[in-house]
Amino acid sequence: MFKLSSEASLDGAITVENKFIVEYMPYADGDYVKVYLYGLSLAARKSDADDSVDRLARRLDLDEHTVSAAIDYWTEQGLMSRLGDDICYFSPRNARPKIKKYDVDKYREFNRQAQLYIAARQISPNEYNEYYALMEKLDLEWQAMVLIVKYCVDLKGDNVSCPYITTVARNLAADGYRTFDDVGERLDEYGVYYNELLRVLGGKHPDHEAVQFYKKWKMTYKFDKDVIYHVAQNVKRGGAAAIDAKLTGYYELGLTTAEQIDKYEEDRKNLYKLTKAVNKALGLYYDNVDPEITAYIKPWLGLGFEPNAIIAAADYCMRKDIKRLSDLDAVIRDLFERGLTTEKQVRDSVDHENRFDAKIEKLFKTLNIKGAVKDIQRAYYANWAEKWAMPQALIDYAAEISADKANPFAYINAVLQSWHNDGITEVSKAKSAAPPTGNTQQPTAPTGVVFERYTEEQLNSMFTRITEDDD
Repeated sequence: MFKLSSEASLDGAITVENKFIVEYMPYADGDYVKVYLYGLSLAARKSDADDSVDRLARRLDLDEHTVSAAIDYWTEQGLMSRLGDDICYFSPRNARPKIKKYDVDKYREFNRQAQLYIAARQISPNEYNEYYALMEKLDLEWQAMVLIVKYCVDLKGDNVSCPYITTVARNLAADGYRTFDDVGERLDEYGVYYNELLRVLGGKHPDHEAVQFYKKWKMTYKFDKDVIYHVAQNVKRGGAAAIDAKLTGYYELGLTTAEQIDKYEEDRKNLYKLTKAVNKALGLYYDNVDPEITAYIKPWLGLGFEPNAIIAAADYCMRKDIKRLSDLDAVIRDLFERGLTTEKQVRDSVDHENRFDAKIEKLFKTLNIKGAVKDIQRAYYANWAEKWAMPQALIDYAAEISADKANPFAYINAVLQSWHNDGITEVSKAKSAAPPTGNTQQPTAPTGVVFERYTEEQLNSMFTRITEDDD
């Protein structure tokens, strides 16, 4: 459990003192600083779900060994104490670091050579102690440490920081490189990577992390250097880390050549373009469209739909005031069952459905009906004009005598049905016929048209079905 000593707590507020920032933080590994600060916040909260080494490690995306090593480090600095699971923080003002004496003669030559390479500033005693402690803890030869100092200065300049040098040393030691010969051989190898990486980064000097990335790209991922360069040309910001993210993704997808990568990116670009067009048609906006691509766009393309056919279906839904992807999916599935997968087929189907819209809108003016044409009205008109073969003049006359009715469109249907049953096809004969009798307040389904009851969701998802009664 993390907790504060009495002098480190002030009314529940956490203070990171200047002494810590100036005297301790510059020489500590970055992960160790993360552990210190996060643990300090846990100590202030007293009871927290992350109040253990293993949970703290997961929260910081570190392994437990690193967290334990960090606690040991700060304990040696006198800023913490550890007794079992209890970890106590002390104020830097009252810190009592564990004094460890080093053999001055043993490191005299290291001191001299390290100072020659780090010429821009004076190496402090604390910094020297960091190097001594690291060499003894990692069993690292001082001659190897000198090579590491030189390597870091070559990468970052002679103002290179102590934490950067110690991080490189830890990485090399973790890989088993501790002697002068082994470290020298590995750094020579890094030098080759460094020169190749200069081209990849557009002449920008790579740091040790970038060199490690490059080694991974070549040795683990087995990418050719020209492929690495090709990918880097398309990464505009983020440096080596951004290139690593790209190459890692391609590696996981099994893409190894520039041609494969370019085709993948072109297909991906087209997917995003299609998805945005669909969303624009439906009036939708999503910051992240990847889930939509996975759930809808790719499956639709997998059914054999042309991209423009999907857009045509979305345009249709927009005109129908259908704005949900799930409803568009129902439309797409209906089209697929009917074998309509090309843009021309979809648009021809829509045009066929709307073939009488202009004439129906003309009737609306006679009947004083406002609003968009509905599917039930299209079904009625198709029945009148195509199945019953009613002349347009007769339909127009039926509209004239229905204009003052409470449900004029339903009344037209009743009138025309009566005339059809009586064999009337001329306006002159219709004028002398008796008006229809019976209930015309609710529409009667045209012959061959079946009405069913649906939920609102089902209604919205239908492509060319009757969706609601007319007014």
